[in-house]
Amino acid sequence: MNLAGLLDRSTHHTTARVVDIDISGKRRELTQSELTALARTRADQLTAAGVRPGHVIGIRAGNSIDWLAWDLAAIATGARLKAFGDTTEIDDPRAFIARHRLALLIADEPVPADTPAVVRPGGAPAPGAVAADAVVVDVDDLHSLVYSSGTSGRLKGVEISAKGTEYVINRFIESFGITERDRHLIFLPLANNQQRLSVYLCLWLGADLVLAPYQRVFQAVRKEGPTFLIGPPVFYDTVLQLYVKSGGGASLGDFLGGRIRFMITGMAPIRRETLDGYWSRDVPLLEAYGLTETGMVAWNTPDRHRVGTVGQLMDPESVTFLDDGEVIITREAPLGRGYFDTDGDLSAEGIFRPDGSILTGDYGRLDDDGFLTLVGRKKDAIALGSGRKVHPAEIEAAFAGVDGIAEIVVVPTPRSSRLGALITPADPEDTALRAHIEKQVEEVNATLDAHERVMSLVFIATPLRADPSFMTANMKLSRARAAEHFAERVSGGADAAGGSSGAGSGA
Repeated sequence: MNLAGLLDRSTHHTTARVVDIDISGKRRELTQSELTALARTRADQLTAAGVRPGHVIGIRAGNSIDWLAWDLAAIATGARLKAFGDTTEIDDPRAFIARHRLALLIADEPVPADTPAVVRPGGAPAPGAVAADAVVVDVDDLHSLVYSSGTSGRLKGVEISAKGTEYVINRFIESFGITERDRHLIFLPLANNQQRLSVYLCLWLGADLVLAPYQRVFQAVRKEGPTFLIGPPVFYDTVLQLYVKSGGGASLGDFLGGRIRFMITGMAPIRRETLDGYWSRDVPLLEAYGLTETGMVAWNTPDRHRVGTVGQLMDPESVTFLDDGEVIITREAPLGRGYFDTDGDLSAEGIFRPDGSILTGDYGRLDDDGFLTLVGRKKDAIALGSGRKVHPAEIEAAFAGVDGIAEIVVVPTPRSSRLGALITPADPEDTALRAHIEKQVEEVNATLDAHERVMSLVFIATPLRADPSFMTANMKLSRARAAEHFAERVSGGADAAGGSSGAGSGA
């Protein structure tokens, strides 16, 4: 796959479909050949407006066929697309365009279209709309500009490499055996770079592509019959809950549209119970691991997988570990070229190192067969009063087998510098279940080293990962917000419990 030849190739896909479902359920459908023709029309309009190779075109809009057409038009003209989330607030378009050095801004409502440089997704720029002094970015391997947020939730810009984009897509095609017979459904924002990789993949192969808003994703999955999906853990948790509530009359595969070959999850840790829930029902749910900065690092595939790991390394020779276990990537064609617009985020410093290696901020370990297990995030490590550090994800994994726990999130206690946990019971109203959970937590604590034991519990009714206020823009749990919530609940006299391991009701 190569980006330069993408439009020429998709032009010939006269039967492959692109489907766009809006929030009301209205369906728009084109062949990939028709989408390519629309993109070429948009490219001509960009040229007439004054767009030249190296100009930066911003887009702030919801997923749609028009979004895809502008992206492809940018490729055709040699412009660089700068993708903003569709909730980005733009009160003053002129100031926004100047600050981001844009030639044009494709934006849907409510962004004011009070300057010729603002274009609606379904519209066209006026001839000569681009200012004569619009900035040109003269970097050969720069494909696009995106924003990414880690567990801190703070956005930082990442320059996306054309070579890195092509490399990851080609490896995905090889590893997962994607063909023109596949059908892929996207429900996460196209402003997230991973979704655009999936778009290019489908257009290159002639595989069907469906865009659906997350508000209609469950209906779309059952009606559109995708063969593969990529989504965060909360999506798969919800699907499994809906299936169980339906009574399980049909198979899980049929519940998911009847054509699923495999599904991929990443972006955040997933509960082992969720993975087992799919595999036990003959639906492969595969964990993978990658970052916007590096591209994919490891993945389970339909042919080679180990549940509970994020899979085998995509390029074993590109991965090394620091003495503390942090994963380091050194690749000839990484997905990211570097950061921009870090807004003083100290976490961005030193990630792209002078020797070409990239620090992931993730701790991991390999087993004898080359499968990678992630231990936790470097920034998430909890410093205890004793001076020792623990990784909350590793502690959570120790409690994965406790009956009756829907979710456990390990946090530092605010006063004693020990470990606490926010626990969502499977039935929040069952007080007997809480007592059962407390007893099992004590039993697990007895098997752990003293500094690893969870000393205080706060029971909550709703899993944090199901609450958008506790999730970052890229669907990862904000552990800082979780710790704040724990502290607030304890200080407010919430239901905090401790066991015979020495925990008290105070945190």
